[in-house]
Amino acid sequence: LGEKSFVDDAQATVRLISEKYGEPLFLLGESLGCGVAAGAAKDTSLRIDGILLITPWDTLLAVAKSQFPWFPVRLLMTDKYDSIENLKSFQGRIAVVGAERDEILPIRHANALYQSLPGNKKMWTLKGAGHNDWPMVVDVSKWREFMDFVSGGF
Repeated sequence: LGEKSFVDDAQATVRLISEKYGEPLFLLGESLGCGVAAGAAKDTSLRIDGILLITPWDTLLAVAKSQFPWFPVRLLMTDKYDSIENLKSFQGRIAVVGAERDEILPIRHANALYQSLPGNKKMWTLKGAGHNDWPMVVDVSKWREFMDFVSGGF
């Protein structure tokens, strides 16, 4: 299993949900799920109205290089999870939520992704939050804020 199987499954799921429920359709990804959501959104034939990405990254290669700067990671990686490339043509709204103290995916990767995004986008930084404890700082009003932006009035 790898990136292709996850993204293919996500795209098939989006198609099924779209056929069954219609629009609007929003994606939410967290951590690895951000890479899968971005990969699914690359298919411009899919109707995706907005995406919420929580603790995302720019490219898996950039993350690997930052974690192992002395190791030739490029030579060993088979999955790309290049969210920058996958989202460059996305036309809907994109919300990016980074965790200030993310020890797994440092927030600079979320910032790099956000800076690369075209169109209607917004970023939140969860102060004091880490990669695994970010849900502790997100209350109902914050979720509403994220989704109000992503949904854009649907």
